[in-house]
Amino acid sequence: MPGARILGGMDGLPELLAAAKAGSSTARDELLARFLPRVAGLVHAQIQRRLRPQQHGLLRLLSTGDVVQEVLLDVLRNLDRWDVDHEAAFIALLATLVEHRLLDQIRKSQAAARDVRRVADAGPQTAGVPDREAGPATMAGNAEHLAIYREVLATFSERERALVSLRLEDGVEWQELAERLAWPSADAARKAFHGVQARLVLRLRQRGLDPGGGAS
Repeated sequence: MPGARILGGMDGLPELLAAAKAGSSTARDELLARFLPRVAGLVHAQIQRRLRPQQHGLLRLLSTGDVVQEVLLDVLRNLDRWDVDHEAAFIALLATLVEHRLLDQIRKSQAAARDVRRVADAGPQTAGVPDREAGPATMAGNAEHLAIYREVLATFSERERALVSLRLEDGVEWQELAERLAWPSADAARKAFHGVQARLVLRLRQRGLDPGGGAS
């Protein structure tokens, strides 16, 4: 019997998410089968628009399917904090988080390449991908401080990291953040951001950094 039928007619997204959250591998596999192709295709199209044509090979080196699975597991672990009630919102949420993860991997790959070329090259190449060094991490202007910032940010959930990056580094407006990260309203996204930002600032100060003011 097909996977969805094994769930006894549990074809709705809320039912599938609840079953997967409770530990059903069948429900998890059904979620992946239902959403992985659509999310992967959407993410590839989004990232290709942000890369120059000669750099599309970077994307082929990354396993989008594996990233979708990792992000889905993170969604399930934090499901009680997610406002997802229909497929369009769920697809937008997964696509945003997967895109964020892949762009971060591309950024790291480019940073490593820049280090190799630095002596002979006139300067870094942006490759059309937002570089986190151009975001809040510039508060330090110091490689050690930048490493601490990234280490602290990595302690937050996938969704929270995407929220910080999209708002502080890309300047995405609240309504778009709500739509892309599955908050019920722009005000809910704004409140969530300020909560994450407060915890981020606290953890940075505990590590001896003062990030100063933040975006509002």
